Amino acid sequence: MEFNQDAIKKVKKLIKKKGFIYAFLMAAFEDMYFNIEDIGDIDHRNKLSVNEVGFLFGFLVQSPLNFDYPETPQDLIKMKDELYQVLKELHDAFLGRFSEMFSRETRKDPAKVDMETDMKSFFSQSDLLVEAIFYSGTGAYDFQYAEYLQKKYMLDEQWLMSNKNFDIIRASQIPKEMKDLLERKAERVNLVDIKSKLPEVIGKLSKKNPNEDFNKHGEGIRPMLELYQYVRLFSPNSKQGDFSALYDGLLDLFTITEADFSNTTGVRDFLNNFSFVPNKNTNKCFNDIGNYNIIMSHPLIKLESGKYLLTSPFLLFQSVYESPYYWMMSDKKYLNTASKNRGDAGEKMVFDMLSEVFPSDKLFQSVTVQTKKGTDDTDIDVLAILGTKALCIQVKSKKLTNLARSGRDEDLANDFKGAVQDAYEQGIISREKVLKNDSKFIDSDGKEIVIPDYIDEAYIMVVTTENFPSLTGQARFMLKKEEDNPFPLVLTMFDLELLAFYLSDPYDFLYYVRQRIALTDYFYGDEEIAFLSHHLTHKLWRDESSDMGVLDTSIAQAIDRNYYPIKAGISVSSKGDDIATRWKNDEFEAICKDIKSGAHPKATDVVFNLLDWSGDAREDLVKYVQLTKSSTARDGKTHNFVIPPTGKLTPKVGLTYVSFGSDDIQELSKKLLTLCQLRKYKSKGDVWIGLGSLKNSKKSVDVVVYMAEKWKEDTDLAEVSEKFFDSQPSGRPVRLGKKIGRNDPCPCGLRKEDGSRQKYKKCCGK
Repeated sequence: MEFNQDAIKKVKKLIKKKGFIYAFLMAAFEDMYFNIEDIGDIDHRNKLSVNEVGFLFGFLVQSPLNFDYPETPQDLIKMKDELYQVLKELHDAFLGRFSEMFSRETRKDPAKVDMETDMKSFFSQSDLLVEAIFYSGTGAYDFQYAEYLQKKYMLDEQWLMSNKNFDIIRASQIPKEMKDLLERKAERVNLVDIKSKLPEVIGKLSKKNPNEDFNKHGEGIRPMLELYQYVRLFSPNSKQGDFSALYDGLLDLFTITEADFSNTTGVRDFLNNFSFVPNKNTNKCFNDIGNYNIIMSHPLIKLESGKYLLTSPFLLFQSVYESPYYWMMSDKKYLNTASKNRGDAGEKMVFDMLSEVFPSDKLFQSVTVQTKKGTDDTDIDVLAILGTKALCIQVKSKKLTNLARSGRDEDLANDFKGAVQDAYEQGIISREKVLKNDSKFIDSDGKEIVIPDYIDEAYIMVVTTENFPSLTGQARFMLKKEEDNPFPLVLTMFDLELLAFYLSDPYDFLYYVRQRIALTDYFYGDEEIAFLSHHLTHKLWRDESSDMGVLDTSIAQAIDRNYYPIKAGISVSSKGDDIATRWKNDEFEAICKDIKSGAHPKATDVVFNLLDWSGDAREDLVKYVQLTKSSTARDGKTHNFVIPPTGKLTPKVGLTYVSFGSDDIQELSKKLLTLCQLRKYKSKGDVWIGLGSLKNSKKSVDVVVYMAEKWKEDTDLAEVSEKFFDSQPSGRPVRLGKKIGRNDPCPCGLRKEDGSRQKYKKCCGK
């Protein structure tokens, strides 16, 4: 990439300066350690990313590391500032390239522009994808790599032990032990966010010394404040002006030895597998973003005296998870076996994950689809069924190659094809088979799966067991599909774990899948975690006032703030935790639970429609259900209300609720069905939901009716509905989101002796 070469030259020049490694370690330390309760507020744009740390180390190790001290502490701080500046220039080179390409696009003849096609073509260009890949988030948490290591390579355990002395269980523990060692060392440093705190400090100093212009000299104060954070690294015997203890202490914050481990079993073999000694010939193929970088596969740098410098704990977790694959691929005799094991293990990992979401009788692994002719048989890696909906999942174990990371169009296309495109095309075939239901579906035990005739939608999900940077963004623009075919939901296994954790109810899970697929052309974002975070805190929904929704990756920090402490077993307050404190309505959840438990074939559709409602609308539904039920409990009579279709949304959805005056479920079913049919026609609704409760039932819903035929003129129904609603009370129409005034007629419908409606304040409003 020619456009970023000037910035890379500046990087190479900077790292050769005397003492640079200490400035680099200081920056890396300050940017990688933080209070976990502040994780949701961190501005990661102003901090070194994991990829940038690996990038810089990649150039540093092209010759033996130079540990000469800086000439002065001022030089240390100056080099640290220069580091951020050259990395900014590197990123600006990509942004400049983006502006240049965008400007070229805008000069096209508007009459010849196809917005969607041109947008996909523009964002799938290699230069833009490389920027998205390099500057995207990590795509996984470090503990996820450790958790899934054994599951990923469980079928290769013998080969790994025989050929690399790689004990899977021990290898999953050692990175965590190393990380803990470094975190204990980090406690010696009193980190303060100088960039944000400096104005506050200057303000306090100015108050104490009003005659001094501290704002003018603020930058002169900053080096002193930055160094003061590390005061505990100095030796008590340090002479004034001697900063060698500081530099040695900075290096010590990143180093470990074999003797540091209380359990040394397997540590030496581990160190041998993931470390190297830099020399003048090391990493010579690394010249740009995307080139093979030894740091990514060997994050431990072997130093003198048996010490190892750990460049980044995250990179170590990642390397331990990914490296065994490359080891096995180099063994031609084992290559085919390793490839098969990889696929089988990936399929099982996804199945096990979804077993925490779907009931065992609704989830199937390794499904063979046998057609009558046998010419177009296929298979579904994992199949889930819930009411009228099915989910066809294809699992792949393809990762992004170094050549693709370099921005080579052909390699990017090939990697995407192997990871997503092929799986999607297989998913399209599987979806058609499920919807037509004219084939045999055989599970992994050889038993036939009965596919319900009423399934009306089958979603496609593609899951890769590898961390595939910016996968969500690539799928949005690189996928090739027929116009009438649906989009898939494309995830990494690490994304899927988050979905399964936060959407552990199968209805919530499939609702998210439905929304993601339906809004693929509306929302744009690079990472799935941003979509999930937005859904948990706001809900994925189209804003009718905008043509596109852009989800910045920073909104994913809401999940970081909530999920990381839970998985790490760290007790923290809920302050700043948008997910823990998000809007919830237990009564609404109880209504949905009643609907799900009724085993109505259309329960999924009913719940999905209710989940479409806003928070205010859900609260109103709960309120009216409770008022109507209380009216029946008070007088023993039947009461009902109707929520007619509102707004411009399509399809037009309405709801009728009946609190029945007896416990005869057959009679309730008949009455509810009649009310729904007639009210749907009168209101010109496309979809109508009917919910009914028996007199003495503790449940809010005992009977469910669902109608989804698009409204059309019917003279017979028109006549019947007109007579019906003119001859008797038909239920109180209510509008969701409208507050009941104290002097308004009570929505329960109770009347006084003179026949007039009772006021809310003297009825249910008491």
